[in-house]
Amino acid sequence: MYLSNHFFNMSYKLFLLILSLFSSLVLADTKSFNEFSTQNYFAPIVEDALKLKVVCRKSYDDNDKKKYYELLFYNNGKNVFDLNKHFRSFKEGHKNLKTPFYSFTFWNWFQSIAIESGGQNFMTSTEQFSVRRSELVPSDLVTEIINDGLFSIYFHYLKDNTKSYGLFKVTNPEVLKDCFS
Repeated sequence: MYLSNHFFNMSYKLFLLILSLFSSLVLADTKSFNEFSTQNYFAPIVEDALKLKVVCRKSYDDNDKKKYYELLFYNNGKNVFDLNKHFRSFKEGHKNLKTPFYSFTFWNWFQSIAIESGGQNFMTSTEQFSVRRSELVPSDLVTEIINDGLFSIYFHYLKDNTKSYGLFKVTNPEVLKDCFS
């Protein structure tokens, strides 16, 4: 009798442990922007990495119709982010989106990312399959980034579970407006 009760208690405890781990992972993905950005410790990103130079690139098809415009954000000569304005898409899941629509591209492995500019914010915890991660973002957020030349990003890195935060400043903000207008 003792052995069967002991086995039952161990199985029950193991089940509760697995359930609590699973539920905490699910809850982490459903946090709001405010919960994510205020209830975690984020190490500050070094000041030098927060200054971004922007380059505009516009893409047209063979009939000279707009495909997409992109703002490439560079720090010390390295492309760190892209902000894209799409005029059409053939990608599954994007075909029915009202154009133009916008995406933000990151070049690293993240569990969660949150962006804020002006009074607008966006957060995602979608599963990532490659080092290049593009997320559809609201047009109101893009408008704030274009108008202010400032945006905050909260990173929760996937590989080592660290978190960092920075207020990024575009050093040539006139390119933002010229490119997307």
